[in-house]
Amino acid sequence: IASNQLLTAQVHALAEAGIERALWAVQRPEAADGLPYLLPNPVPAPYDGSRLIALSTSGNISGGFRLTVSPGTAPNEREVLSIGWVPTDEAGDPRPKAHRRISATLWRVRVPADIDDAVTVDARADLRCGGKWGSWSSGTVSVASSAQVLGSDGNDVPNETSDYRQGQAAGAAIAWSFGHADLLALKRLARARGTYYQGTVVFDSSNRVPDGLVFVDTTTGTPVTGVTPAEELARVELRSGAFKGWLVVAGTVEISGDARMRGLVYAQDGFAYRGAAPGGIEGQVVAAGLRGGGTTFSRTGSGTALTFDCAAARDGDGTVPAGWRLKAGSYREPPDS
Repeated sequence: IASNQLLTAQVHALAEAGIERALWAVQRPEAADGLPYLLPNPVPAPYDGSRLIALSTSGNISGGFRLTVSPGTAPNEREVLSIGWVPTDEAGDPRPKAHRRISATLWRVRVPADIDDAVTVDARADLRCGGKWGSWSSGTVSVASSAQVLGSDGNDVPNETSDYRQGQAAGAAIAWSFGHADLLALKRLARARGTYYQGTVVFDSSNRVPDGLVFVDTTTGTPVTGVTPAEELARVELRSGAFKGWLVVAGTVEISGDARMRGLVYAQDGFAYRGAAPGGIEGQVVAAGLRGGGTTFSRTGSGTALTFDCAAARDGDGTVPAGWRLKAGSYREPPDS
């Protein structure tokens, strides 16, 4: 009985070690044994379950796991099946064997207009995420005569049709949108770090916005839909100071004054920038417009209102843990098939 209990404990630990190995692989795509974000087809060994990954040998007890990593139901998910074995899975080995199956889903957050006078929106400098337009909209983009929109179209001439896109299919924006699971996870993370708010919030010199992930929810805490009452939407004003991170709002966002930020602004409805020098945004702005809200940029004084920065948008300039993690509720110990 004691021997069986020992084998059970060992094989369970080995199966969990397989989940940890998969998490290591997706978090380090540049490593020799890492897995790139665009998962190869077929998935290379040892992540295709083709061989036993031996962990250690101690006396007559050894063990390992077979690991299978496959695409998830969404591009930012990976399904993992780990089968732990003690002492081995070799059919010809006469020793008593034990095995345990564990499955889990690995998940990572996806990193997700009217242009008024004297505004500059510049997407030329950072090509690490590929070439980007200065503005992309499913509606109409209106650019004032003194404003400048510069996309990565290979030249420095502003406001060309190659600098921005308008009238695009709304469905094409899904790659930049947070899904329901993404928003729930971000809400959970913000609550854990004490940066979860609801309703109307004003960040200024007397109420500084904390760096990192900030989530401002509806007054009721329910998801935003096309019929959410306007009075339930969150409303955030960032009036001054410097902020690094992600500002995720279940409603509208307005940035004004000399407020400066590096990272991602994500508004489920509308967004407005009405800043002044030396303020501005380095990163990315997404306004989903779920309740019909639009996007407006205006600026007082010289300078660039929005400069696209892939790295800053991806992890809030190093303040947001945007890497892979175990998806809540996905850990399972399935029976043998």
